[in-house]
Amino acid sequence: MAADDAGNFPGPADPHGTHALVVRAQDRAGVHREQLVLVPLGGGPPRPLTPTAGVVRNPVWSQAGDAVIFESDAGSYRDLYRVARAGGPLTRLTDAPHGSFEPTVGPDGRIAFGTSRDGNAEIYAMDADGRSVVRLTQHPADDLHPAWGVERIAWTTAREGAARVWTMAPDGSDARPLRSGADEDRAATWSPDGRTLAVVTGRGAEVAIELWPWRGGEPVRLDGPGVDEQPTWSPDGRWVAWSSARSGNPDIWIARADGTDAHPVASSGEAEWLPRWTR
Repeated sequence: MAADDAGNFPGPADPHGTHALVVRAQDRAGVHREQLVLVPLGGGPPRPLTPTAGVVRNPVWSQAGDAVIFESDAGSYRDLYRVARAGGPLTRLTDAPHGSFEPTVGPDGRIAFGTSRDGNAEIYAMDADGRSVVRLTQHPADDLHPAWGVERIAWTTAREGAARVWTMAPDGSDARPLRSGADEDRAATWSPDGRTLAVVTGRGAEVAIELWPWRGGEPVRLDGPGVDEQPTWSPDGRWVAWSSARSGNPDIWIARADGTDAHPVASSGEAEWLPRWTR
């Protein structure tokens, strides 16, 4: 990598386990540009999916794996776009002056996302083509980081003072906090079966991951000295991978879904982070 490159940031693998998304970031002559590329996991050259822009972030696959939804500043401050897996022109899905971001795709193909079109951040949902837009949350506190599971949408909100993970039905009804406590939640990720949320929680330099059954029950805690973050579930839901700084340098760890057999799988002396699973 050239000295003025900014780096490559892995995104999710496709539902078939054959390709992965990567955000390629480059700095040239003081200008920062990003681009979404498709990388074959079996080897071969990466293929650009989007033109370069100042921001290309948070890509997610459609349910069928035939398209990618992502946020970009290509035509505005920040909006959501769709591009076919085969490439081609971008389809703009949102047009909001104050930004739309963090798309997440539901089982029926609809997209939930955060947007500041109302002044503060709220969670909205829309069809895969950007139509039938509905507002799901309404509160003076910011509503952020939506994650669509099998039955529920999780998100992070400070409406009780401290940031907490809440869940709601896909139509915005039955909104409730996942838990109470003193720590602040930063993000949540659903297990593939939609029964458990991996929640990044803590304060300051002490950050842990807790695996919460959303229907109730005691959590499993994945915790070591320092920051444990970026949880991601294996496709079969039996394992969780995450980045842990418990050894002083961020390494990739995995554990079974019940918290047992926790151990590092990548520890090179360099910082390892952003783990991603493939089939």
